[in-house]
Amino acid sequence: MDLNELNKFKENLKWEYDERIKDYKRRIEEELADIAASKMLKLEREMGEIEKLHSKIVQERLTLFRLKAIKLGKDIINREANALFCSIEERVKQRTEDARKEQSHYAKMLKALIDEAVEAISDDKITVQLSREEEGIAKGLSKFYSIVFAGNSDFWGGPIVVDEKGERIVENTIKSRFGKLTPLVRQRIGEIMSPLLEEIERA
Repeated sequence: MDLNELNKFKENLKWEYDERIKDYKRRIEEELADIAASKMLKLEREMGEIEKLHSKIVQERLTLFRLKAIKLGKDIINREANALFCSIEERVKQRTEDARKEQSHYAKMLKALIDEAVEAISDDKITVQLSREEEGIAKGLSKFYSIVFAGNSDFWGGPIVVDEKGERIVENTIKSRFGKLTPLVRQRIGEIMSPLLEEIERA
């Protein structure tokens, strides 16, 4: 092999070497690009999952806060409804006490309450229990039944009528009559409060 052929061989060898190096470099770059693209897709998927999870957590917290706010609002309205009922109850009690000061009018009301309870028992010997505050007013009432006065005026006023054997008892006190009206009073309060509850639910 002469010098020219040797140089030409070297040039061909170098060219082949350079081409192979370029090919290897291209392949490596393509593989790196594929790896990078794959990693990017994986990262994007993970970021998407993280974002979904974050949105879910935020939504759950917002839902929880809303439920807590609704409960708090309802608790406030229920407290106000109970306070309103208590104030109505107290007003009825106060009006009874005020009415007792007008003895002639109160005596008529008391007699009507007693007659109603006595008629319900329908017994010959009846005992009428009244509060101690009604002792002065009860002087002119019927002599067909005995009257006893209790120290406890918790029933606000009005009679508790008992038959001779103590088996039948009719409580026709102001408090017991108010107790019968309590469901209607609470229903009316509920109707008043209902729009507020609906507004809280919509918020």
